Amino acid sequence: MPLLSPRSWPLAIKLSLTITAVVAAVGFMIGAVMVVQDWKRFHDELGEKALLLSESVAITTPKAMLRKDYWLLYISLKNMASRRPGTRGSHEVLTAMILDAEGRVQAHLNPAKNPMGLPFSSENSIEQDLFKQAMSARAPIVLSIGGFSKRGFQEGVVPLFSDQKYMGVVRVRLSVAPLYEKTKNTAVIVLALIFCFVIIGSALGTIVSRRMVKPLTAVTQGLEAVGRGEMTDFAPIPVKERDEIGRLSVTFNKIMAELAEKKMLEEEIAMSEKLVALGRITAGVAHEVNNPLAGLLNCIDTLRKHPNNKELIDRYLPVIDQGLHRIKEIVHNLLVGLKNEESDETVAIEHIDKLHDLIIAEIGGRDINVIWKNNTDKDRHIPGKVEQIVCNLLKNAVEILPDGGTVTFCMYQDGPHLIIEVRDNGPGIPSSIRNQLFDPFFTTKPNGTGLGLWVVYRQVQSMQGIIEVNSEKGQGTTFLVAVPVNVMKAA
Repeated sequence: MPLLSPRSWPLAIKLSLTITAVVAAVGFMIGAVMVVQDWKRFHDELGEKALLLSESVAITTPKAMLRKDYWLLYISLKNMASRRPGTRGSHEVLTAMILDAEGRVQAHLNPAKNPMGLPFSSENSIEQDLFKQAMSARAPIVLSIGGFSKRGFQEGVVPLFSDQKYMGVVRVRLSVAPLYEKTKNTAVIVLALIFCFVIIGSALGTIVSRRMVKPLTAVTQGLEAVGRGEMTDFAPIPVKERDEIGRLSVTFNKIMAELAEKKMLEEEIAMSEKLVALGRITAGVAHEVNNPLAGLLNCIDTLRKHPNNKELIDRYLPVIDQGLHRIKEIVHNLLVGLKNEESDETVAIEHIDKLHDLIIAEIGGRDINVIWKNNTDKDRHIPGKVEQIVCNLLKNAVEILPDGGTVTFCMYQDGPHLIIEVRDNGPGIPSSIRNQLFDPFFTTKPNGTGLGLWVVYRQVQSMQGIIEVNSEKGQGTTFLVAVPVNVMKAA
């Protein structure tokens, strides 16, 4: 029969079928390669993302582990897991943990199942093998399990070191399920596109390509405009058809309009952030100036009551002079934005002892005892920030102490650190708010700004130091600051 003999078919049919077969074969081959390459690329990108997330956590982990700041370790994991990047960068964190050198849990996204301080428990042989590989790693690695399966995962492993000493490891595990679904959807889309090209490609390729050139050129120009940040100057693509190209033009015009609106909103947000920053600086100026101002006013009030007392004049005039100069310097530093930057400004250590008179003036007639122990070399100089730290901590202690209380100040050198210790026997700090002490604008005082301890924390951090709080309700509070001893300079 002629229909069963291809040699007898018309040339048009043969050519049409041949072109269709070639288009189909090439399309399926290209589609398969695209799907495989996309999967490999997505898989590699996920591994890199897991490693980057692990490294982002590992940046601050060694210092926090040295301070035994387990809450900060847990928060760093929570913050990392809560990030939601853009479409191509979306990820699902299965688990994340920080282990010490002995394999004990320092922080875990599931603390109920993996309590802090206990050895990490592996559920099966695979987990045990991954645990061994992670603990033996001495360089960042990516562990992969599951292959082309939505149950698989990529795990970024970053070992932790402090002064070349191995401290433990950060493990962040990302699910490949989103990639599996994305690849599956890509395969479906590729197959659908191939099917369409098989049907219309041979007969209408030229016509379709001509019709596609103009709008695609406009889309390209639009994307180039986006790259240059010129979304607001983009002219919309004219829509003449209601087919796929027409819908693409409509969608693209809509996207460009949304991008232009987004850019305008970002500019407004940037301006709002500048205003917020200005407000924070203003509040900081008010707070920092009020610290010495109250003591200075008490000094002036005392001199007004005893204008002919030479002993009081000789005692308080230098204090007033020092306090006014300190206010001038604080305002200058805050307004020009230098408070968080490294500064070469230093003061003699003996200036710290002058704060004793300022605090006594702040106490006034209250029954508060001050114990002062400055056991440092008086011939050395220290950053002016240290003076501000001491003043803030002492003022906070005096404000919360009841009559009959005692505040103790100690400053001494302990090995590679300069130690500042401020103790009081006041009411103490409840454990429920202890972790919020250094948050900006957090205060328990009716007239407080919540910036004092926040400023102290920033100043300590700027000198690569640490600050700790030990307090029990009803047992008093101790603030311990340790900064590198090299902050002290020769006179």
